[in-house]
Amino acid sequence: MSDTPPEKRARTEATVDDAKPVHFNRGFLDEQFISKFRTAFTDAELAQHTNVESNGCQAEIMAQPFHTGRLHSVFSAEFLRALRRELAGLTWHERANDLYAFHQTDDLALNTNTHIRALRTYLAGDEFVAFMEQITGVQLTRGHLDLAAQRYKPTNHLLCHDDDVQRGKLTRKIAYIIYLTEDWAPGDGGALGLFAQDDCGNPTEVVARLVPEFNSLGFFLTGHSSYHTVEEVTSDDRERWSVTGWFYGPAETDDMPSSDLPKSVMVEPVPLLEHTCDPARWINAAYLKPQTQAQIQDSFVEQSSTELRDFLRADVFATVQTEVATLWASATEQGPAHVCKYLKAHATHEAAPVTHELLQFLQSAQFACVLSSVTSLDLVRVSQQVRRFDRGHYTLVHDQALDPAGLDVVLSLSPAEWIDTWGGSTHYVADADELLSVSPQANSLSIVMRDDGTLRFVKYVNHTAQESRQEISMLFIEDCEE
Repeated sequence: MSDTPPEKRARTEATVDDAKPVHFNRGFLDEQFISKFRTAFTDAELAQHTNVESNGCQAEIMAQPFHTGRLHSVFSAEFLRALRRELAGLTWHERANDLYAFHQTDDLALNTNTHIRALRTYLAGDEFVAFMEQITGVQLTRGHLDLAAQRYKPTNHLLCHDDDVQRGKLTRKIAYIIYLTEDWAPGDGGALGLFAQDDCGNPTEVVARLVPEFNSLGFFLTGHSSYHTVEEVTSDDRERWSVTGWFYGPAETDDMPSSDLPKSVMVEPVPLLEHTCDPARWINAAYLKPQTQAQIQDSFVEQSSTELRDFLRADVFATVQTEVATLWASATEQGPAHVCKYLKAHATHEAAPVTHELLQFLQSAQFACVLSSVTSLDLVRVSQQVRRFDRGHYTLVHDQALDPAGLDVVLSLSPAEWIDTWGGSTHYVADADELLSVSPQANSLSIVMRDDGTLRFVKYVNHTAQESRQEISMLFIEDCEE
């Protein structure tokens, strides 16, 4: 390790037009450094974390689960602090959907602020693009660079994805991150998490992390093996600032999307059970009255959704809550990570007799008749899961793992008070519009008709949640015959 302070090292006066110099560390352009880094980064057999040092410049390569590089002390600290001050004066947009929650600027390509323009011009210029080609061995296309700034506030995150996006005949080749937050600690969250993959190529778990470090440049090659995440910011009062983007290059055959399908979030719907049981044994008597059912149906026909509070009898609900609490020790985590993450339990008659019988009733033709009375739908098939969402759990909209259209019926087993800021709500969206959100409420049955154009996801449960979302989740399918 060099004892030379980063601010004292020679830097490139990379002045472009009349813009401010970016002060790129000249040592990284030295042939000896480039050769040493490229040899390690392009070595397919590299299996260990590797440090590269030459001419006072320091870098590292994370070998597993996929090669990820980081250059330390890349620019002058003064330049980056001035850059951040300019960024702070821009308009920031809150971005939130199933995959992420953070704040972002517009694309910085046309921004005229002095330091922003200097950075954009230098990163897109031939010297730096050629440098990235040399140290990665990847062919890049000049004139194509994405650049924007992000702020991750407390609870903000970016879930598992692979950045594999094409733009016409070009595709993203290298993702990069320039960190702008000083004195960031691992306990603050916000690390770049890198996912291992199973034999089918699906992401499993984070096995390596890149903790934000001021004035460092992280990067990796995008593609089917580069599943990653920005982990939730868990600091109560700090923000993770960065400038990120992608370099582009020619699309190749290997860049085309994989045809492997991930496992579906829901199990395959099956025919209803012929289960004989008096609904009054389970359901609040108020919901079995014809007048009440007619009122609910009128509302459902108009809104395509309804929520029935205190749905189960109080004694039944208390027993089911107690029994379900014993099931989670043997529950299995569902995935893959770019589709969902939650726990799924199996209730046997021996372990949870009342819950087991309730689950059979909820899959029965008798219960479907109750649903028909409040929705007017003729239901013939059903899928069912007992599931729990803890901190860090979620489901994502994924075009290869979509539930069929149908009637979503969810019986919440969550505690009586669920705070919306914890996350964990179910969101229904069509195109860019949010149609409905449903928060967990104890002993509440939510019923939502979801057509082919409507998608749903369970929002990420963040670290502030004091409880788990627990539920019996079902999907009923209508009779398609005329």
